[in-house]
Amino acid sequence: MGLLEVRARLGLAGKGARLLRGKREVLAGEFFRLMREVVEGRERLDAALLAAGRALVVARAREGRAGIESLAAAGAREVPVVVAHRRVWGLPVPRIEAPRLVRGPAARGGSPAGVSPSALDAARRHEEALEVLLAIASRELHLRRLGEEIRDTSRRINALEQLLVPRLSREAARVEAVLDERAREDAVRLKRFRKLHPR
Repeated sequence: MGLLEVRARLGLAGKGARLLRGKREVLAGEFFRLMREVVEGRERLDAALLAAGRALVVARAREGRAGIESLAAAGAREVPVVVAHRRVWGLPVPRIEAPRLVRGPAARGGSPAGVSPSALDAARRHEEALEVLLAIASRELHLRRLGEEIRDTSRRINALEQLLVPRLSREAARVEAVLDERAREDAVRLKRFRKLHPR
């Protein structure tokens, strides 16, 4: 019974390791797909920030520092960002949700007639860059969570394959050796018994 129990546990550990390897492969595929998206998003963010910075330099040259600061103060607002949690492949993954951030000139506060097109362009480009940033942040959080889960799954696989399976194999071999020794002893006893009590 002990040998059967050890063999059952050994089979279960092997099956668990195979299932975990499959899970790790699926997670790794998702990780690399998402990584490409994050890299592309970073490139979009770099381009958006560069365009926003250039637009701000032009606007500052036309409006002056005080004019830009006045426009920024009039258009200041809180951005309602919500971090929602969803499950992907059984993992809780945070996702950043925000409304559309790019506004028209009238929605920025102040008089649109008193603001130069270059200042409005700079404001719009910064809002676009912030939208890209929030989209990337959500994907990067997802990517980090996938990386953590892949690492934890690899640890579990290693624990099963390098610790539990060898230990159970040794235990099964030990139980088999004990059973073989008992079988040999029983065979010897049976021979002696037959010699002492012939039919």
